[in-house]
Amino acid sequence: MDEPVTHHPTVVRALSARFPHWTIWWGQATAHYWGVCRRGQLMMHVEAPSAQEFVRLAQEADARRARAGD
Repeated sequence: MDEPVTHHPTVVRALSARFPHWTIWWGQATAHYWGVCRRGQLMMHVEAPSAQEFVRLAQEADARRARAGD
């Protein structure tokens, strides 16, 4: 059975809606989701091979930022 085709622009829009303070894109050359978030002096970067992994990593980064007091 064939795998469903992922429409990356739709996934990026959904991720961006879930994480509005992140700039998120799909890297066609790397086949990964990428994101950056800047809060004050702190800049965070996430690279993930799947949307699910991006969500996990972005949530972890947001939690670290919250613990840092931003």
